[in-house]
Amino acid sequence: MDIQRLTVGQMAKLNRVTSETLRHYDRTGLLSPWLIDKKTGYRYYHINQSARLDMIQYLRAYGVSLEEIRLQLDTNDFNSLCTLLSEQMRLIDKRIEDLKLSRKAIERMIRNHEHHRNLPPAGTIFYEYIPKRNIFVHKSSINFFDQNETGYELMLRELKQDIVVHNLPFTYFRNVGTMIRQEHLKGRNLFSNEAFFFVEDDYAGPGNVETLRDGLYICLCANDFSKEMDYARYLLNQVEKSGYTIAGDYVCEVIEELPCLNDALRHLFFKIQIPVVQL
Repeated sequence: MDIQRLTVGQMAKLNRVTSETLRHYDRTGLLSPWLIDKKTGYRYYHINQSARLDMIQYLRAYGVSLEEIRLQLDTNDFNSLCTLLSEQMRLIDKRIEDLKLSRKAIERMIRNHEHHRNLPPAGTIFYEYIPKRNIFVHKSSINFFDQNETGYELMLRELKQDIVVHNLPFTYFRNVGTMIRQEHLKGRNLFSNEAFFFVEDDYAGPGNVETLRDGLYICLCANDFSKEMDYARYLLNQVEKSGYTIAGDYVCEVIEELPCLNDALRHLFFKIQIPVVQL
């Protein structure tokens, strides 16, 4: 093997890359053979070019684009390279945080699925102790109970817009819900113009974030949100009969959402929750 006249295949094998990778680097001006035989047109690499190839592989492993690598190597300015790497490190940190949030969202979906399997059948009233939870709240101009099923979708579009405006991960949008404030509940006024999604206990981002109190909740599950008004009244009647009083805001939380086909309505399983204390 002539290390000053390495073929594409030899150079690729020595550096554990493919021949096509070297050809691509050549086409883009990132790493071109140092010698082209004028008679045969054969292209040859020098062993010393492995140093540039190593640098390309380092930077690719750091997530730097090929175009940025070419510019940096052609500039040959170490200060500029360090600036680029600092920015790349910031981007990697952001991706790590986004991946952590995605993992938490997946964990929540799995937990909700298990929770769904263990909940009583739809329409059954039960009591449950629920720990405190943090929610990101969006206030809408729409009263959910004045609308048909499209009203819920409009509220969700507004909530989704809040995610975009505040540059939050879309994974938050999966586990959502609506609220009725305590003052409306006590007056039997079914008025709900606020939608929310859950955030972490240590969430320090933008937006209107509130904490749902911990304690005993009277609950009812359902899979048809067009009947939520009837279910809400049913639950309120049970509160009055049971010797409890309302101790906070009404929450309707989507526990699980099954895949939607074509233009069909959302297939939801949700849990209505009203915090209560004994009289």
